[in-house]
Amino acid sequence: MTNQANAADAVATKNHLPSETEGFYFLAGKWRVHHKKLKEPANGKQEWIEFEGTASFFTLLDGIVSVEELRDAKGIPFGSAMRTFDIKRRVWLDAWVSAGSGVLQSPIEGRFDGDVGTFIATDSWDGKTILVRGIWKRISGNEVTWEQASSSDDGKTWDDNWFMRFERVNQDAGSQK
Repeated sequence: MTNQANAADAVATKNHLPSETEGFYFLAGKWRVHHKKLKEPANGKQEWIEFEGTASFFTLLDGIVSVEELRDAKGIPFGSAMRTFDIKRRVWLDAWVSAGSGVLQSPIEGRFDGDVGTFIATDSWDGKTILVRGIWKRISGNEVTWEQASSSDDGKTWDDNWFMRFERVNQDAGSQK
């Protein structure tokens, strides 16, 4: 394929980029984050740890990619997420990278319905197949929540294991659309 054909394809797909309602444009900028996380998920105990941190988000390729970096209260990075938009299927693939391993994990998949984005994938825990779910909720332009849960009964019940509450640091942070 010629470079000219590649450029024409890029222009043709421009109209198929994620819309404001289905994209992650709303996260662009810097955020304060309050974390509430199970100390040891799936052990039957409800021992939660809470901590503060920050997050930075930006978009690439006119919104097809969303990148997140999470840092703890001391400014030390502990993880990142890379989200990519499958234009043809109109779904997001959301993959985590732990700062401890540097490995991009298998993505969870989902989409937005109004102000709520639901993402689900099959995973394993202690040799058993489970479902994992992440839910984004756009509360306002300056407040967003995210929650993570797992299910060992094919989604009949969910066990929450991590909550994050994001508050925008700078009001002027706009999307890079």
